[in-house]
Amino acid sequence: MMKKLIGAIFLFGIYYILKQYFVADNLTPDVENLLLMGIILVGAFLVAKILNKIKLPKLTGFMITGVIVGPNLLHFLSHENLHQLHFFENFALAFIAITAGGELKFSRIKKIIKPVSFILFNQIFLVFFALYLLLIPLTKLFLGDLISNDRYLMGFAILFAATALSKSPATTMGIITELKAKGRTTEIVLSVTVLKAIIVVLLFPLIITYSKIYLIDQFQFTSEQVMVLLYTVLGSLGLGIGVGIVIILFLKYVQIEKALFLFLTGILLTELSGIFDLEILISSIMAGIVVENFSEKGEELIAGIEKTSLPLYIIFFTFAGASLYLDTLKKAFVMTLLLVVLRMIFLYLSNFIAGYFLKENKIIKHYSWLGFLGQAGIAVGLANIIEKAIPGEIGAIFKSILIATVVINEFLGPIFFKYLLIKAKEANI
Repeated sequence: MMKKLIGAIFLFGIYYILKQYFVADNLTPDVENLLLMGIILVGAFLVAKILNKIKLPKLTGFMITGVIVGPNLLHFLSHENLHQLHFFENFALAFIAITAGGELKFSRIKKIIKPVSFILFNQIFLVFFALYLLLIPLTKLFLGDLISNDRYLMGFAILFAATALSKSPATTMGIITELKAKGRTTEIVLSVTVLKAIIVVLLFPLIITYSKIYLIDQFQFTSEQVMVLLYTVLGSLGLGIGVGIVIILFLKYVQIEKALFLFLTGILLTELSGIFDLEILISSIMAGIVVENFSEKGEELIAGIEKTSLPLYIIFFTFAGASLYLDTLKKAFVMTLLLVVLRMIFLYLSNFIAGYFLKENKIIKHYSWLGFLGQAGIAVGLANIIEKAIPGEIGAIFKSILIATVVINEFLGPIFFKYLLIKAKEANI
């Protein structure tokens, strides 16, 4: 452990010296970013190994590294760097989402369809509607000095409740991969997570458009906006299906340089999603689902991606840590804490009710909610969408509070999910 700590300190120290005295004057931004990526990959790996000694998940180590090297502390990763390297974050997300989709096998879901459907329905119903009803008075109580208009309170409540539904497939897959977890609880949590991610991302354009009725004066829901929503949803699904078919054909008929092909597939998904303004998460999950359920190449796809999964998880979660604005916790601490606690309560109730009526075991009834805390990429992405869709102070306030809740949920999520899998005796470590 001491050797790894010294190694991490030495590595970051060397980069600090280079950045202070050499990088600014002698390296182009592209070369500097590549050097920074190398430092992050090695440094985050060492920090994660150190924290793993005290039983913290590696994902938590990657995020802590992001906080250390990001704008909050050492400033190695500035907001400008994060913007320039955003492609790599989306690239990592594409691979992680393909893996998540590839784990969603219809034949396995049939065996657990009752708990999956009950938990999914309960979470959507309880978390969304209960939070929506509670957040109208609570937002007025804690943010009344910032938001005095009652119409704004309605819009805020809708958006807060909708984003509370989000759960990160990347966090779920990261812990499952790290612990090599297998079993009924693992499959239930993963299935609900992936299905809920699809539902949330598909419905969110509609939700944000509806919230604008309350948040933007004289805003009206037009047929043109409906067409944009349909384009985003159908286009994302179509891209995923198309990429999935391409993967199947390659793995069936070509079968050479599979790692390089999957690498190029990730680039293709990332670029096309950006060019045509589609949802990369939905496209990637759909590609994985197609390969897993409409060919015999699902296991081959997952095995190919898992060989290179570690650097992808390092990139995604280090960037997630660096993107978290810790100062927002100070600005709206009470509201943030309230959102986190209420979300936990309703997640527990939704899973307990489903487990009670289905006469499930103690793990599902009392502990399975621990697998649904992490948020990361989806919630941050939704916050960015909201800020762009609702410009000005209102959008900025919402983004600050939402990201503050993500800070807490994303650090707690991997720890609690790891505890759940160990308690369920499904972790192979």
